[in-house]
Amino acid sequence: MKFRVGLMLTLGLLGAMLLFATPAFAAEGGVVKGTTPIDQGMANDAKDITIYNSKIAASFAVGSSNYWNMTKGSILDVAKIKGKTSDGKPLFGTDLVNDVEFLNNYWTATDAYKGKDLLNDDVKVTYKINATNIEVVSKTRYYKEGHDKPLDVTIKYILEDGKDYIKMVTTMNNPAGNQSYEAMNAGYSISTLASNMYGPFGWYPDTKATGIRIGNDPRVNEPLANFVATYGKESYNSSYCVSVSLDDADTYKGSSGYKDVYKRVTVAGGQTVTFNGEMLVSDTASTTPIIERDIEKFAMKADTVSGKVLDSTGKPVENAFVIIYKSGSYVASDDKTVVKVESAPLAWAMTNAKGEYSFKLPDGSYKIHAESLGCTPSNAQSVVVKDGKADNNILAFALQAGAHATLKVKDQTGKNIPARIEIKSSAPTDIKMLGSSVYFTNLVNGEYVADFDVPAGTFSFTAAYGADYESKKVTINDVKISAGEKYVNEKDLVIKEIINPRLKNWYNMDNHQHSSIGDGATPIDKLFIAQLCAKLDFNLVSDHDSVQNDAEMVKLAAAAGRPVVPSLEVSPGWGHWGILNVDYSKAATEATPINASLKPGEIIAKGHQMNAVVVVNHPYTDYGFFLNRDGVIGGHDKGTDDFDLIELQSTINLADSKNMDARALADAMNVYWNKGQKKFLSAGSDQHDVKSGLYPGIIRMYAHINGDVTGDKYLAALTSGHAYATMGPLFTLDDSVMFGETYNVAKGNAYTFKSTVQAVNTLKRIDVYSMGKIVASYDYNTEEPVQFTYDMKNDGTKNLWYSFVAVDGAGHYAVTNPIWVDDFATSNIAVSRGQFVQKLYELSGEKSVESTEIFKDVATDSSYAKAVVWAKKMGIVSGTTATNFSPNDSITREQMVTILYNYAKATGKDVSNIEGMAIQNFDDWSKTSSYAHNPMRWAFNQKIIMGQSATVLGPKDTATRAQASIIISRVK
Repeated sequence: MKFRVGLMLTLGLLGAMLLFATPAFAAEGGVVKGTTPIDQGMANDAKDITIYNSKIAASFAVGSSNYWNMTKGSILDVAKIKGKTSDGKPLFGTDLVNDVEFLNNYWTATDAYKGKDLLNDDVKVTYKINATNIEVVSKTRYYKEGHDKPLDVTIKYILEDGKDYIKMVTTMNNPAGNQSYEAMNAGYSISTLASNMYGPFGWYPDTKATGIRIGNDPRVNEPLANFVATYGKESYNSSYCVSVSLDDADTYKGSSGYKDVYKRVTVAGGQTVTFNGEMLVSDTASTTPIIERDIEKFAMKADTVSGKVLDSTGKPVENAFVIIYKSGSYVASDDKTVVKVESAPLAWAMTNAKGEYSFKLPDGSYKIHAESLGCTPSNAQSVVVKDGKADNNILAFALQAGAHATLKVKDQTGKNIPARIEIKSSAPTDIKMLGSSVYFTNLVNGEYVADFDVPAGTFSFTAAYGADYESKKVTINDVKISAGEKYVNEKDLVIKEIINPRLKNWYNMDNHQHSSIGDGATPIDKLFIAQLCAKLDFNLVSDHDSVQNDAEMVKLAAAAGRPVVPSLEVSPGWGHWGILNVDYSKAATEATPINASLKPGEIIAKGHQMNAVVVVNHPYTDYGFFLNRDGVIGGHDKGTDDFDLIELQSTINLADSKNMDARALADAMNVYWNKGQKKFLSAGSDQHDVKSGLYPGIIRMYAHINGDVTGDKYLAALTSGHAYATMGPLFTLDDSVMFGETYNVAKGNAYTFKSTVQAVNTLKRIDVYSMGKIVASYDYNTEEPVQFTYDMKNDGTKNLWYSFVAVDGAGHYAVTNPIWVDDFATSNIAVSRGQFVQKLYELSGEKSVESTEIFKDVATDSSYAKAVVWAKKMGIVSGTTATNFSPNDSITREQMVTILYNYAKATGKDVSNIEGMAIQNFDDWSKTSSYAHNPMRWAFNQKIIMGQSATVLGPKDTATRAQASIIISRVK
């Protein structure tokens, strides 16, 4: 939000000039080309288009990037018209949405077609001013591999004079003779601008989900379940609601930050399918205008319900919510289970200054009650509308005084601790503007305290601090709070710490979290507090294509003496990337240091140029790189496998091979680990609202860090593989073993894995994986720590690895990074830079070196850490950059020889034998780097190395572990 303000300040004069220099007008409105006149809008390109009438305005991303970097031509900004200036010019309100767009199949990540980027290069956006309306037409194409031709998708937006809605008509045409596009979920999407969301009716309670069947599905048959909305406060005394609807909607996908309504369609060759929708903008946070618009569109029989809301003294209550409930249903994401909901919120209306409300309802049976901030809800009243007549259409509601709760939480020693507080109430609210079921403690006068208003009623309060990992949730039940009461918890909320991994140097973090940028709904200070209450050891924010909040998070963490990892999520439509340790130094002048329009390899390279760790976020979601890779321009170019980590999320279910996290883990195992490629795991909640069910730390990485705990050391642990992803079970390794390492084990022998494994929710099973398959499984049923051992036998398989998966009683997984075993003396696997220096260190006989942080990417507990410190101090090695050593990279022959040459010099050996031209007779001598000329001559003359053949020297080739051992031995 801050960045939006900054842009408007910078471009305000230009925007005014563009707006009023040459506007084109219809009867009641017009078109603005260029920078949007909408306050805090993001459409700021000269090609962008803003249309408006006397009530609303919308800006289209023509030159600007769509927020999700999807198809251009979508709505980027929406506002109310606030009236006119003294000279008759329109007053544009504040931007109310993140974006509104048409999605072809849960997403719009189209494959490239004949080398063309259909998201950007192929879109044509035009507008037309008619006598009584304005039309914007976006002509796009959508293509997936396996078809001869793409779909032609034309989206028409129509704003009529005097209307507070924009009609959206999309046609999806499949050319004749083309293969069918099967079972597509296509429709309209809206994402919030750090505010609240609702819908669709019947889907209740509201949690993140995909493929929920609603509305027009014959098993549901609910015509009013065709819309979703975002609503909230525009200013101190002004609220709003923006909705999108789709006629005949039958499918839903959404979360706390975005919501979509779709029709599930198959488009055969030669067929055209039409999607009729609307975007409606309300003057208040009321959603009843959406219902009334459906009544108008579909000529439903309906009647008006009206009345007043009064407080306990008989005074009218302004901005009270009159909420309408009815029975509903939906079909779960398995597309089989029909769920009946006895009472779900359908819509609500806000009262005016006189406490009055009025709305229309179609035929049906309803329960209606009133709520207001700081009050206790009224009793519910029944209304039945039949044949357009309500049996009770004048309803008066009386609110009682509310109450207040103050809660503190302690550990088993009596120490006051931070905590997340979950509330269950006899009078819960479904209006997010009125309250929440989740609160967090704040630091007040040196104590962590949760303070919040509640209605009168009966409550349970549940406190969590590291719950499911290091402790259990605790609850106090049957708390009765009277109207006007100021309750302070007399029953102690005491959280007993069961496990403390920090005693063995294990620290945790959730690597993927959003704040209030874009579709995030959490202010940065609230995100910081929520991370503290989750018992995360680091702080982090990773917003979509923005580093605007990183500086504030760093400031908050520094003030609390906590380590922090500045981060970013680069978000092209075909796949999102986590950038851990992002450079945010230019945040004042640019939203992001990495443009989402770059190719995959370019994004990765940009991240590495700033010494950041690059993560493939949610690889198999609709917006995941692994899912869309084959259709992405540059998806298989050189450098696209140079990322560092692969993310797992809290949706993980290894019992389902189609599960997106199971697929990501299968790729990590089979595509990378089986080849010896050290692509390690990351874990991220991807939370956008800390009060939702997808909260900070619902999944997290535990990393092993010696000494001071810093962000750099955490990232070094991740890239060294010294970490594991978990939703509950915890591993505490013996000092003899570490994840991510490669151990030298003779063929036929074994290296023993030793770890304490514990789960506060009861350890149920430990599975041992090797080469992508379960090779052993052990059952348990205990909350006590288990001393687990396993002999990792070297059976001679190339790149042989072992990984361990623990499962607790809640079905939560812990998945470790792999441990490789190999016989170095006979291995034909390429030796890494870290392993080569380690072998040289062993040759030296040096024992007195301390393991310290000398390169950011060398974890101090790595098997090669002391060797790298020794070699750096001796002048034997340098880094691949000023700060990084790249220990997992394969070492080239010229790098290896240069290190040996430097070692020989440092230990007083004669390295003067560099004369002669014989080595230059190799055909590829010219490929030798200049820094390696003398070392290569010396090593060749000393017969430390030889040519790969009579004509090939191979300076840029890698060496195997066995070859490295032999070559090192020749230096003696």
